[in-house]
Amino acid sequence: MAQEGPSLASLGTPGQVDGHATLQSDRGDETQALFMYQWSAGVTLLAAAVAGINDYTAIWCEHHDDLLGELPSGLFHAVQVKTDSTPNARWTCSDASFGDAIKKFAEHEAAYSARFERYVLFSNIKPYVPGATAKAPARLASSPVRVRDLCLSVLTWSELPQPYKASFEALVKYTGAAADVVFRVLRKLGFQSGPHLEDFREQLCSVLSGIPACKNFTVGWLEKVRDEVLLLVGKASSVTVPALDFYASLLQSDGRPEAMVRCKRIAKEDFEQAIRQHPGSGFRYANVGGHLQLGQASGQKERLRQKMAAGYVAPFFDALWMLAMSAEERLLAEANVDAEGTLRKTRQLESAMLVACKKVELDVLLAEPDERRRGLKILQGVFQKADELARHDRATVDGERAETLQGVAGLLSGSCKFAWGASVDGAGDGT
Repeated sequence: MAQEGPSLASLGTPGQVDGHATLQSDRGDETQALFMYQWSAGVTLLAAAVAGINDYTAIWCEHHDDLLGELPSGLFHAVQVKTDSTPNARWTCSDASFGDAIKKFAEHEAAYSARFERYVLFSNIKPYVPGATAKAPARLASSPVRVRDLCLSVLTWSELPQPYKASFEALVKYTGAAADVVFRVLRKLGFQSGPHLEDFREQLCSVLSGIPACKNFTVGWLEKVRDEVLLLVGKASSVTVPALDFYASLLQSDGRPEAMVRCKRIAKEDFEQAIRQHPGSGFRYANVGGHLQLGQASGQKERLRQKMAAGYVAPFFDALWMLAMSAEERLLAEANVDAEGTLRKTRQLESAMLVACKKVELDVLLAEPDERRRGLKILQGVFQKADELARHDRATVDGERAETLQGVAGLLSGSCKFAWGASVDGAGDGT
């Protein structure tokens, strides 16, 4: 017997009149999608910043405008995110949503003219640009691009030619702003095309794949990264503040804690870190380690001391030995809970730190001829590399702290896998 198809959703299709096909009046799900579209605009701006396409050092979400792009100069780009689901729609000067955007930009221009370098309309539809055969004056003058370009070509708005001057004056009337303010806004106005409304989440994967760090990601990993960075922008766009920051912050003049504003800023580095920390971006070494024998580090104490003394870094032995023993103890504790998983993790940490330590050792050996100065530079380089891995490549080191990685370096040196720029008793550097 053939199986029945999937049953209809509980209670059937909502909002139907007398059982006949009827458009829904309650479209809360579509409203939520539009909020997410605005988040996708923030992701697009940050992705472009990471890829070097724009100069933004950070974006601000729902602070003065939908989005603010922060520039190294301290200036800003104000970004209005507008959508339209009408097929083949184009923005014209008479559209209410376009007028609303200009009105908002005019408020910025009146209050902070010197701080705003550009005003951007980010949208799923493009502005109307007349074709070569277009002749109707009113239609020509409805083009926001033409009006903008003419504002750039004259010194004052009063010099605008007709019929474009009429479109400009209609915008002035709609916004209620001073004509010279609207004129300055239009001279700073830019348009940016966003993804389609219907499949913007899928298109966002293509946007992220343009970032060098994401080029080799599979589609599955790109989708996970996309969801992670969308949530990052979504949190900054809402009132998501850690409780301690919320209650420890002084109130501003608008009655809100200062932390509520700080949390609206996403630095380009924060966005990069969110990508790097994703599991898909970590480098996994082949399962060929095994140099570290957990539980046997205590027998390597004197060997490590000799190697560090030979490298003129004996004063730092106690600190490194404490880190080594602490790292071993931490990994042993994990092994008691998950022996197989900890073995894989230990080999990954071992491989990551061995490669890092040997690279630092090689660089110092090539650059520093004085054997007495090599050890200190190697120690400094190893500690710095451990900190970089812990901060910016957490997936590669399974989220471990820098102190654990530094301890692993100590264990590797104690087991004769790398030295401190000098041999022990005439032996090679690897002893």
